[in-house]
Amino acid sequence: MKPKQKQQKKKHETPSQSLPKRIGTALQKRMPQLRFLAIVVLLMGCYYALTGTETFSKQFLPAYLSVVASVTSATLSVLGFATATSGTTVSSQAFAMNIAYGCDALEPTFLFAVVVLAFPAPWKKKLLGVLGGVALLYAINIIRLITLFLTGIYKREYFELMHIEVWQALFIILALALFVLWVSITERQPQHEAL
Repeated sequence: MKPKQKQQKKKHETPSQSLPKRIGTALQKRMPQLRFLAIVVLLMGCYYALTGTETFSKQFLPAYLSVVASVTSATLSVLGFATATSGTTVSSQAFAMNIAYGCDALEPTFLFAVVVLAFPAPWKKKLLGVLGGVALLYAINIIRLITLFLTGIYKREYFELMHIEVWQALFIILALALFVLWVSITERQPQHEAL
């Protein structure tokens, strides 16, 4: 019995082990998570640096918001609503809605793309995930804008509630669910890949 106890004592860390060595071991175990986090922080930092430029705010953003407004208006027209656009404003006889920075879904869409790119997966799956996810999130944002426009027409008193409380949280939840779905699909390996 006593020799087994000595062996067990050797397995436990001794107080003489240095703190830097224990920290190094702990960091080594967490390297994939730290790499993921570092990539996300770096790429999101690039996003915020880019969105803070004059080129972004004066050239790209107005053009992008005009496209979003045009797509929203065209979709509403297909649904039977007589709408028109002027710059970033979608309007009808009953209601007008300006699509401003923050209503564009750029930030959560970029965050989705960043976490997909940072996730440890083959590049082909990452690129497919980013392209499919960005397209789906763009479509969800158009649906969001349409529902907000219809809320403005039929239940204007609920517009701010839908805009601020409901759709912001729902969009984040949908983006997160899309990432989880992508991860679950990506981690499934067909038999020929596993060999």
